[in-house]
Amino acid sequence: MDRQDRALTKKGGEAEIVFAATNGCTVSLGLLFERYRPQLYAAAVALLGYSSDAEDAVHDTFLTVLGRLHQLREPRAIGGWLHTILKNQCLMQHRRARPRASLDEAARCLEETSETDSVESRIQNRELRDRVWTALQNLPEPQRAAVILRYFSFCSSYEELSAILGVPIGTIRSRLFEAKVRLSKVLSGWADGGIDEHENHLSKRQAFYQEAFRELYRGRRDDFLAHYADNLQLIWSTGTRSVGRAHLDVEVDNDLCTGVQLAPLRIMASGNLTVIEGAFINPPETPDLCPPGCVLVMQEGTFQVSRLHIHLAPRVMRFEE
Repeated sequence: MDRQDRALTKKGGEAEIVFAATNGCTVSLGLLFERYRPQLYAAAVALLGYSSDAEDAVHDTFLTVLGRLHQLREPRAIGGWLHTILKNQCLMQHRRARPRASLDEAARCLEETSETDSVESRIQNRELRDRVWTALQNLPEPQRAAVILRYFSFCSSYEELSAILGVPIGTIRSRLFEAKVRLSKVLSGWADGGIDEHENHLSKRQAFYQEAFRELYRGRRDDFLAHYADNLQLIWSTGTRSVGRAHLDVEVDNDLCTGVQLAPLRIMASGNLTVIEGAFINPPETPDLCPPGCVLVMQEGTFQVSRLHIHLAPRVMRFEE
């Protein structure tokens, strides 16, 4: 990362980071991924439920962005743009297949791109595209072929990929999943070299909630609940809503009485939003008391959490059920 990239990254403003990313700074692209992943994941869980589909939608969003970032004309609109792409990805997940573009539509898209993209913008984005393609080249060939076809061609449905590559649709899904995991690590790695207040904020949130849950199960119930506002809005994935921290008090007390614990597995944070993905630890005598896990999406005010969404993981069905 050169001196100009460091200055833009250290400045930390949204527009500056987007500008640096569109000009080839992969560190800035990684920072965008880390900054927006909590918000996008929370939105995907709300739309698709707590499942692997939500994670896929977030990964698909950023893979799409890798090929389209040069189309963003207003850097300050990055948040809305990402959420629009995410919603489209969620719709595609819901339909299980992407709509097929006709040759006429493909040609029209290419014409529009050639008319609106200046020579200057193409030159500015060359370095970013080169680095993205370098990252793709590091994937195993089967994964690389699946990613290129799905995200950088007009033959992007699972059925088309299956026919082109000569493997079952299940294999296509597996290759894409493995590729997205690898590429998300690359994006996170790009962010590691950045100087950004987001990293400090994330570290503080992770340390705070890890310690908060440890203290809760050591008998510090009141200290744990004090982090939530008296007029807390509690929203369940079923659509049930309640206002008042007393409702959360009841849930926490029920878990403590039955011996259930929630172990945080992953904590993401951006701005006033914190997302915790956790696994329930049930008592040995009642192993099926709670679902496998949940996602907590918290909106924080100045001092306390003002809104809490709880998305429970679907239970694993047993044959006797």
